[in-house]
Amino acid sequence: MHRDFFIFMKKAFLIIGFIFFSIHLLAQTDSVLTIPLLNYAKDDRFDKYQITLPLFHVQKDTILSMDFEGTRPALPIIIKKPHGYKDYTYGNIFFTGSKNQFNPGYVTVLVCNPYHKQPQLYIDFNQNFDFTDDPKYSLPYFDEPGVEIEFSNISFPEGKIKVVLSRNRLFGQKFEFKKQMDEYYHMVYKGRKFVGLEYTYREQRYIARVGHVKLNEESFKIALYDANSNGLYNDADTDKVIFVNTNDTVLDATNPLNFVVFNKKGKNNYFEKNGRLYQIIEADPFGKFIKIKASNDEVQFGRIKVGKKVPKIKFTLARGEKFKLNKYRRKQVYIYFGSKTSKNFKSDTLLLRQIADLDTNKLKVICVLYVNKSYELRIFGTDAKPNYLLAYGGKELSIKMGINSVPQSLWLNKRRLVIKYGLKPNEFLRAYLKAEHK
Repeated sequence: MHRDFFIFMKKAFLIIGFIFFSIHLLAQTDSVLTIPLLNYAKDDRFDKYQITLPLFHVQKDTILSMDFEGTRPALPIIIKKPHGYKDYTYGNIFFTGSKNQFNPGYVTVLVCNPYHKQPQLYIDFNQNFDFTDDPKYSLPYFDEPGVEIEFSNISFPEGKIKVVLSRNRLFGQKFEFKKQMDEYYHMVYKGRKFVGLEYTYREQRYIARVGHVKLNEESFKIALYDANSNGLYNDADTDKVIFVNTNDTVLDATNPLNFVVFNKKGKNNYFEKNGRLYQIIEADPFGKFIKIKASNDEVQFGRIKVGKKVPKIKFTLARGEKFKLNKYRRKQVYIYFGSKTSKNFKSDTLLLRQIADLDTNKLKVICVLYVNKSYELRIFGTDAKPNYLLAYGGKELSIKMGINSVPQSLWLNKRRLVIKYGLKPNEFLRAYLKAEHK
């Protein structure tokens, strides 16, 4: 009797524990997560793009407004210079959070003694063209680290971006290249004396703020991205929410699999990550935090409806050859979409090998791999020696097939009709074997 009572109580405690765990899990899923975005982060353009801040000599106390490559007249502007320097040059840094009548969307800067080892930089933050009441910075000499400067939105000072200025590194560049660039700036910016390419600065911009999401077993980076560089991070139809894997070092703001743009109406903003749907509840305009929650809402995101046929698709294989999906007619197809940094990639691709071996007459497997360079696909193919088709993932393919994040999957029947999205390889394996044994 005591034994039966003990077994009964043990089962009761297990059931109660399971109920409490389920309630806790449900509460975590339904609760709103507030993710602090404490740090600036590099986007994919930060190190990739070579943006030059051109500088021109000040003529006495006069500079010229931007003419936007001849599309508007260049107007003379009288400035007030700080004393004590031999040469004065000026330029303009793009920042749409600034306002002035001459150069809307730009901030004027003054570089004093540009040919010296340590030029001095003055930034006209208050837009009055008086550089004697502005902060001063020492600019780097050749390969010294760049100087970091924060720009604040003139109407909303908490809204900021950061710009890094470092000396343009032209070591090893041919004389002809420098000559061509000097001629370009003289031709495009008429009526100005260009300082020379070797005395200009590279401009790199921090326009993203990043944090870390941790929800149950899910973990990834999330960021707000100020696409129009005005210091505000939730502008509708412009700014983005970026979500990448935890071990990704750069935020890719150009890949639609990694971002969503804020909805014009300011609501119903969703994104997918690791096959799970999230709703954006609130995004701080100054990029300090974002609030999200896991969602069970019905959001299609351009997916093809179950029972509908996928469009005609061409895959590009590792060596550039094309492959049409309709070659697998009369066979079921399981398509796995992933990247080498996506969650569970190694274990997923190991399972793909098992799935591909199940029944080659009835089932075919395609792995669509998203890589930065096409040769990365060839390297993976050489190393992995897959028994499934290996194809290159791109924007057009993603749009056609309704793929909004990776890892993702799509199961098609013999007539290329959609059976189901989102089955992980282990889930597909069970579902397929169950269907086959019915």
